[in-house]
Amino acid sequence: MKTEQRLNGGSPDAKIYAITSGKGGVGKTSIALNLSIILARAGMRVLLIDADIGLANVYVMTGIATTRSIEDVISGEVSIFDVLVEGPEGLTILPSASALGDIKEFQDNIAVFKKELLKLENAFDMIFIDTGAGISANVVDFIFMADEVIVIMTPEPTAFADAYALVKLLSLEKPQLRMGIIINIMKKEEDAEKLYVKFNEIVKRFLGKELRFRGFVPEDKTVADAVMRQIPLAVYSGNSPSMKAIRNIAGNLLGIKTTKKRSLFSR
Repeated sequence: MKTEQRLNGGSPDAKIYAITSGKGGVGKTSIALNLSIILARAGMRVLLIDADIGLANVYVMTGIATTRSIEDVISGEVSIFDVLVEGPEGLTILPSASALGDIKEFQDNIAVFKKELLKLENAFDMIFIDTGAGISANVVDFIFMADEVIVIMTPEPTAFADAYALVKLLSLEKPQLRMGIIINIMKKEEDAEKLYVKFNEIVKRFLGKELRFRGFVPEDKTVADAVMRQIPLAVYSGNSPSMKAIRNIAGNLLGIKTTKKRSLFSR
């Protein structure tokens, strides 16, 4: 299988990103999935971990069926190698199950999962962890496995407040953790930048922390269409406004400035 071949060798020290949010319903999983696909399509070896325990949103958005899940790795029943599945465009996925598992068991076995995850660092260039929303212990444990956490936020006041609560908790518990932010469901890029500046100023003033602006994703009805069809937006409508924005975010992560005329991620 392709996955088994990609696990034999490769460059060490994969870059690990946690994609998270202070509240649910802000488009976190959609961004994580489609960003991963875009980078895989460009030739990067990418792993997407569905760490939203018990919800299996990546499965819902892709329609990929599996008999094993991250919960089986956490319990120690199987190796992480036994759970990896092939996703769209060469993406590799570590799926979650749709039934709620034992959260306490995860907290007890966190060291086991970290050890399993380390086995994959030589096999991938980039690893994205799609966490649950909020500030529960299991969400934070997944976040702390990453080199950088990217907080997804919308312009809703509740999303703003919950994102700040999350950033505050992470800053207090792990001050050295790098943080970025993506503003989702915005009409204009300049409005997203203004919201980022406002949020970042508050974080700097009260927490002494600065977040990197990783980009924004506009309002786009094709996102809901793709979810209803269980087809990732990157496959369903690659030239939609949202996907153009996500390509820019991919370039941002790689340190590449994309333009309308030239992009590493265009097809």
